Amino acid sequence: MAHSGPAATQSATFLAQVEAALRRADMMSAMRLSDEAVVAGAEHPTLLSLAGLRRMNMGQDAAALPLLQRARELAPRHIGVLDALGQCLTHLDRAREAIVVFDAALAIAPDARLHMNRAMALESLSELDAARAGFEQALKLQPTHAEALARLASLAVQRGDTKAARDLASRALAINPQEPAALVALASAALEEKDLATAETQIVALMQVPGLSPVNQALAHGLAGDVLDAQDKPAAAFAAYTASKDTLRAIYAPMMTGENVRDRETRLARYFRAADPARWRGPSTPGALTHVFLVGFPRSGTTLLEQVLASHPDVAAMEERPCLADSAVEFFGSDAALDRLAALPDKDLDTWRTAYWRRVAESEPKLSRPVFIDKMPLNLVFLPLIAKLFPAAKILFALRDPRDVVLSCFRRRFGMNAGMYEFTALDTSAAYYAAVMDLMAVYRDKLALDLTETRHENLIADFDGETRRLCDFLGLEFRDEMRGFARRARTQNIDTPSSAQVARGLNSRGVAQWRRYGQQLAPILPVLAPFVARFGYPET
Repeated sequence: MAHSGPAATQSATFLAQVEAALRRADMMSAMRLSDEAVVAGAEHPTLLSLAGLRRMNMGQDAAALPLLQRARELAPRHIGVLDALGQCLTHLDRAREAIVVFDAALAIAPDARLHMNRAMALESLSELDAARAGFEQALKLQPTHAEALARLASLAVQRGDTKAARDLASRALAINPQEPAALVALASAALEEKDLATAETQIVALMQVPGLSPVNQALAHGLAGDVLDAQDKPAAAFAAYTASKDTLRAIYAPMMTGENVRDRETRLARYFRAADPARWRGPSTPGALTHVFLVGFPRSGTTLLEQVLASHPDVAAMEERPCLADSAVEFFGSDAALDRLAALPDKDLDTWRTAYWRRVAESEPKLSRPVFIDKMPLNLVFLPLIAKLFPAAKILFALRDPRDVVLSCFRRRFGMNAGMYEFTALDTSAAYYAAVMDLMAVYRDKLALDLTETRHENLIADFDGETRRLCDFLGLEFRDEMRGFARRARTQNIDTPSSAQVARGLNSRGVAQWRRYGQQLAPILPVLAPFVARFGYPET
């Protein structure tokens, strides 16, 4: 039934004004008017979707979502509505749902924009091969799509293919000289090639892009820090890294609500110090598959280690996927929930094992090799869950000098979540490291873990010796092809800050890097000193 009366008249008036703004290409006015209309009670898919887009542009994705969902109910085949809804879900870390929405839209119209945004959702899930195919499809439909070229350039940088990155970024900039992702990719490729003059030129160009987003401003400062570091100017580099992290902290602070991860880890340590070990030790009955969890603090060398082990023909290694997310969310939010987990009988634990393997299957549909490595560094926090669900699992615990770890966490750029937010300040980076390592000490005391430590520095100094030791732990024979891990890494899509470094092979440049930044790290060295001593690293 058609609506009539004053409300309908008001909606029609708003809609006419919005359409007039769109005809004159005044998108800002169209979105503002649409938001006013929705606040006044208007319900029209165009008004709802534009109001949703306005809120997304303001960083209010949660507020945009119900508007876009309602717009879809009113116009289920409206491409613009579906596209906006998919983007909003991606921003809210609901990329799986976003892909379903994009697929529905693509079934109606195979549009380059839809392929582009679907690929962005895939990239957020670290499904980089599929993301690359999506960007290429967008480019096929629209050969002058500068952003698709730029995203492909970024993926090339990640796998260490600097020639492809430069070519793709240059093509993007020929179309749009102010395409931020292309400028970032070109600067990153130049940094990899030690072409500091070109890197600096691209960073300056990036900083001069009109209306540059705060995230890209943070990227520009971080890249400037990398150039200054390569010029051996640690004080200036550290100032640039600080500017980058300050920008990110300001952006994401409003989204960090509830218990922060440092407080959670402190609560977990308190809980497990008082826990009865018997409630967390189940029967260990090994199966046909050797199940391995590779854990450690971020930037402790887990990516290098995973790529080395994945070069063995009997190993399948999964790149960082939150496959324990369902059970971690269910049980790690409170002490009462942990009590429930401790008391669960094995038949009920099967539900959560199934949820884990379902998520694994999304990335590794065929586990046909005898050893499976799940590499997710901060699964360290969820070791009690692993002990309950997979008591026969082997744990590889990656260690690196705490000072190098914290410096690297502060310098490097990560996808944002509650854990990575701690790395937006030097003091919280160190405090989070301390909280996680204190928690690990409690876990090692209370849990019956089949665990071995592996030190990044040992792998660098004695590759064959350390790799053979780890192979023995995993029930494998050392294979010569493990020495060629860098060749394999160059063919992979590794979605971590270490990707390009691993593709270059072994190097010791990152060992004791903290000494160059000793003056800047001075405020947090006392926080890290107990762990330096505990793990046997030299004091100076």
